[in-house]
Amino acid sequence: MSDTTTPQNPGQKAPAKQKTSSTNVRQKIFNVIGWLAFLLLLPPVLAMLGMPALQELIEQNLGAWGSSLALVIYFYAILFLRVFFGSDQRYTPVLLGYAVSFLYFSNSLDISFMAWLRELTAQVSFLSYPYMSFIAGVVVVLLSNALSGWRKATWVVDVLLLVLLPAAALVAAGIFLPGLLGL
Repeated sequence: MSDTTTPQNPGQKAPAKQKTSSTNVRQKIFNVIGWLAFLLLLPPVLAMLGMPALQELIEQNLGAWGSSLALVIYFYAILFLRVFFGSDQRYTPVLLGYAVSFLYFSNSLDISFMAWLRELTAQVSFLSYPYMSFIAGVVVVLLSNALSGWRKATWVVDVLLLVLLPAAALVAAGIFLPGLLGL
């Protein structure tokens, strides 16, 4: 008898290869880096909340490289590194989620070339709350990263969970929460 990885029965699957510890360490490192990317959103969020000191300090030291737009781009770049070198399997939900969340971030943060979208949504009463749009953007990024590891999901599930569900939640929050919160 030989000790091979070929299954004895034709209907039986071959045993899966074990992941090396260096792959696991690499995945863990890039997963941590991905979570740290959310810190790049802190200065624009503080500026959105009326505390622009950190954003202004970064812009003074880095110029245009420290603008809100630049920090959002760095955020996406670092998150993509996490997806590419981390443990994720599918890129479709990641790219879709990043595109949709960028629209939400554009509605809430001061991104100059997307000012037209911000002005347009400000005219719609239930979309005129930048805080809710920002939260929707973060939720979409988190959902897209979670969906990227779900191998059996299809593009229909991706669109449902990353486009339709957050949009419906944002509209519902814009209609019902301002009255409840006294905004």
